[in-house]
Amino acid sequence: MKTNYLPHLAGRVFGVPLLIQPQKLSVILQAIGPRLGVLPCEFEIGVTQNPLDGGDDPDELDDAARSQKPYLVTPEGVAVIGVSGTLVKKASWLDAASGLQSYESIRADFQDAVRDPRIQGILLDVDSPGGEVGGLFDLADEIYGARAEKPCFAIADDDAFSAAYAIASSAQRLFVTRTGGVGSVGVIALHLDQSGFDEKVGRKYTAIFAGARKNDFNPHEALSSSAKDELQSEIDRLYDMFVGTVARNREMKPALVRNTEAGLYYAEKAISAGFADQVGTFDDALDAVLEAATARKQARVAASAATQIPKGEMTMSQEVEKNTADPAAPPVPAEVKPPEVPASAAATPVVDAAAIETRLRAEYEEIAVLCALSGHPELVAELIASKKTVAQVREHLLALKAQESQRTAVQSHVQGSPTGAEAQLNSAAQQLAASRNIPFAQAYVEAMKLHPELYQQYLAEKSAPARAN
Repeated sequence: MKTNYLPHLAGRVFGVPLLIQPQKLSVILQAIGPRLGVLPCEFEIGVTQNPLDGGDDPDELDDAARSQKPYLVTPEGVAVIGVSGTLVKKASWLDAASGLQSYESIRADFQDAVRDPRIQGILLDVDSPGGEVGGLFDLADEIYGARAEKPCFAIADDDAFSAAYAIASSAQRLFVTRTGGVGSVGVIALHLDQSGFDEKVGRKYTAIFAGARKNDFNPHEALSSSAKDELQSEIDRLYDMFVGTVARNREMKPALVRNTEAGLYYAEKAISAGFADQVGTFDDALDAVLEAATARKQARVAASAATQIPKGEMTMSQEVEKNTADPAAPPVPAEVKPPEVPASAAATPVVDAAAIETRLRAEYEEIAVLCALSGHPELVAELIASKKTVAQVREHLLALKAQESQRTAVQSHVQGSPTGAEAQLNSAAQQLAASRNIPFAQAYVEAMKLHPELYQQYLAEKSAPARAN
């Protein structure tokens, strides 16, 4: 590594907040320390190769459009975007040379996948210890915001720690491998005090500066108490942002995220902590994206069919225009001629009925997906016709699930404890409700999503004919 690159690297490691796993930070220090003359160590850091680099996928050669993408695209149209190595805001020439990946490159790939109508879904393939703060939260917000546009899943294969977890948690569903881990929701900063080393080698640095805080974090002097307090204040501010982002992404209370104390969670423990949704392989995650994309297509078709008004009734555009008028105004008889519209009023912009119709269709699609997830696809038409908002539909389905759970509890009390798949689902829901501090009804829905095989077994057991005593 060229020596003129070292000051740039040192400036990105020392005295700045980092969202990175401490063990990885130690490796970086061991790599650049000997070259800076501050750490007597002989270790070298290896280059982390981007899993998207190198090797030809024979499936890609059949489609020129896929081969031109900077990321892998499966024949079914799923974009696989790698998030690997140490993450930085801008990498430029350091990317391949030092095992870095920039948030800018990840964002560029992600935006391309979202905008391309041929891409049906996105899978973030994450294997990173974290990295810099700058640029992270903007990327996480963008991934979170794209949930409504396309299925966006992530897999920790194997590590998704700190900044990498902020990215992975922004996806709508997060897988973790059997050997994978997530978490490390915390912020760390190091100050290098090499004044003792300077004294040993006969060096003495004198800082000439203006402004009382200008010399803060000088590596050739001990860290002052005021500088330490200032750095701690910034660490706390970034920690609040990190906790808030994860709490939003995972639909958890911020206090539960803080209570993890930047701990690491592997495999099943990640599920119990609410930091991941399912233990599985890369292929499992890929299949889930395809399944979600297919379900979204079906929901779109169902929503489109639900908006078709029988002949003789008001069209959607007409209903939109009617709803935008004064609802208290009495209907105008057919024989009464409406008053002439003044010229000034005629220039008023008309309601964009097409845009409103597009928004309504999107809401209908989301309602269809919610009904399918809750196990009540038969309610799609009824709930759309009731003109409930998406939030009201979600509350209605949760209340319905709570009633079903209560009836099940009553039946269990009369008939005895549940057995088979029903008992396993109840146990899984109780664990989720306790670990994530959510209502049992919501936890029951999550349990069915996490264990679809149990739900199918439960349906089969309930539909089986009862045996005579």
